Amino acid sequence: MNQPKRTIFLSFFLFCSFYWAKGQGNMPVENHHQVFLQVDNDAFAFMHFDRYYTHGMHLGYIFQVSSNGRLKTRLTQQIYTPEFYTAKSKKYYDRPFAGVFYGKIGYQWLFASGWLEGNLLLGRVGPGAKAEEVQTWYHSLLGFPQPRGWNSQVESGGLSNLDFSGAYGIARGGNFDFWLASQFSWGNFEKSLTFSPSLRLGKLAPTIRASEISGARTGSTGSHETYVQLGAIFQKVFWNASVQGADTTKEINLDMMTPSPGSQEYYLRLVLSYPHFGVSYKVYYRTKETLISKGQFVGSIHFSYLF
Repeated sequence: MNQPKRTIFLSFFLFCSFYWAKGQGNMPVENHHQVFLQVDNDAFAFMHFDRYYTHGMHLGYIFQVSSNGRLKTRLTQQIYTPEFYTAKSKKYYDRPFAGVFYGKIGYQWLFASGWLEGNLLLGRVGPGAKAEEVQTWYHSLLGFPQPRGWNSQVESGGLSNLDFSGAYGIARGGNFDFWLASQFSWGNFEKSLTFSPSLRLGKLAPTIRASEISGARTGSTGSHETYVQLGAIFQKVFWNASVQGADTTKEINLDMMTPSPGSQEYYLRLVLSYPHFGVSYKVYYRTKETLISKGQFVGSIHFSYLF
């Protein structure tokens, strides 16, 4: 191809590419994938550090499998310590040292005013979760006092659980809505019943699938959303592996304490969502986990990317 023809061809190609790209930019594209990273830490609440639920890391991927269905997966590690985590004697412990590591896979079915969801959890509690190694590493890195009780942590055991949940938006105005949610969990990780009301105020996405309220925005074109969510979680607890271990036949002792039968959580969450990127910050107060522990404040930061 001679030079004039190459110039004409290249000009025509660039001209068509420009208008195709411009048209694509103006056309809304439905996104089917979302990844997220969530970090929980009591330090994020700027209150009492390093006690009870002291750190959590969650990495997840969500895929839109149909017009109303999502496949949701995540990997999680959680670290739990007593209040006096530097004490050598067990008599000072008001909850056990415990590490939890698990994977979760589930399906969420969306409808006009809410959703239903089921999840299967498989994982480990105890030394196999590697919580001791993670906590001692970052305490050394940041110059924090080293925990001394990991040799008495909850024993290793396999975890399996089924969770079924749902949520329904019972009222909505221009800049607010009100939600009721519930969850039933059964297995040796957790046996519980949960009820949760919440109120959102701000600029809300037009549909549930476009809003972070459902835990993802796959199946939407992405939208700007800014809101504050105020809520409470009321839970009836029958079993908690981070307190009692994985073996439901073992007698309760100092290392595997009795969980508080009822717990509450009161939270405030700020959500900022853009067409592809989203971030949220949540701070909450959780009542005591065991009969002899206290309540605590925890903070959580959540990042997501939609594509």
